Amino acid sequence: MAFTLQPVGPADVSDITRIFQSAFANDHIMSHFHPRTPDRLKWDQDFQFFSTQIAESAAYGGRLTKVVEESSGKTVAFSKWDYPHALTAEQRAEKKRKAMEDRLKKVVEGSNEGLMKDFFTQLIAGRERWLVPEKTFFLHILAVDPAYQRRGLGSMLIRPGLEDADKAGAQTYIEASPDGLPLYLKHGWEPVDKMVIDMGTHEAGSGVEVMPFLMREANAPNKVGKKIDL
Repeated sequence: MAFTLQPVGPADVSDITRIFQSAFANDHIMSHFHPRTPDRLKWDQDFQFFSTQIAESAAYGGRLTKVVEESSGKTVAFSKWDYPHALTAEQRAEKKRKAMEDRLKKVVEGSNEGLMKDFFTQLIAGRERWLVPEKTFFLHILAVDPAYQRRGLGSMLIRPGLEDADKAGAQTYIEASPDGLPLYLKHGWEPVDKMVIDMGTHEAGSGVEVMPFLMREANAPNKVGKKIDL
């Protein structure tokens, strides 16, 4: 079975929304964001998010790529890399405003507002600590249709960004889910920070969930098997 990489365009919004929702349906934290939200509202919200990402990414170094199954023409995975980019003071302020606006839009009917506030506060703080927009490559989103996982598609989407980062001698940053962590360690990322959420505090189950924030140095070796402390 052969797959090809292709750029994402406006006509792909439904496909990448579908892949994103299926890939993260059981995520350890995000699956608890909207416990009572109607499916149509969740779809509309994510569809609008990706429509905006496609329309505005070029201004912020964004590069969206999809994996297409050649035999069927079906889109089965996608990624969004943010490449280093320089912003004016006005652009920086506008980006921050839109990030907050997008965060507020996610609080729709049936949302777990406390959990979402905790999550996005820590997420944004981590990016402010570790990301230097003018220098850092950022793997913002990586999603693979569950029916096509474990076929090397994640690596297929990761490699082009890492090759460009290595050529530039630049660091790359990512926030990792538990399912994605082994793949990122394989490609040389290692934990530098983390998000910690007490799910019981937000009535989203019990126990503590951890999301590591990872950094990769240029030309970093494989980190699989390395002892890591989360």
